[in-house]
Amino acid sequence: MPAKKTTFRGHQGMIIVMRFLSVEGPFCRDCGLATYRQMTSKTLVQGWYGYGSLVITPITVLINLIRRRHVAGLDAPQPNPYGPSREPMDPGPRLLERPMTWFGLTIVAALIGFVVYALSQG
Repeated sequence: MPAKKTTFRGHQGMIIVMRFLSVEGPFCRDCGLATYRQMTSKTLVQGWYGYGSLVITPITVLINLIRRRHVAGLDAPQPNPYGPSREPMDPGPRLLERPMTWFGLTIVAALIGFVVYALSQG
């Protein structure tokens, strides 16, 4: 406690098909930030591999960024006085401090560079 109900999304592009992921629930601040960081970081690496995925991945990241605000403003988690509770998740490093995130952003930069190069070659 306190907790806010929200859903964090993920996306995996697989050339022809794609997979939509979601984790829904009431999240305390720490659990929400941990889930946001994990889902968004994985999406940045796994989301770009398909034509539709090139559009869906940035939308998924933006949706997660907006929903992050729902949990980031909550007070520090406290045990539930009305029943059982569990230990909050460790939020881990911030999104831009994760190697997987930078790897995903490198993929985006390489794709953009490839498209610009291909267009410049006629």
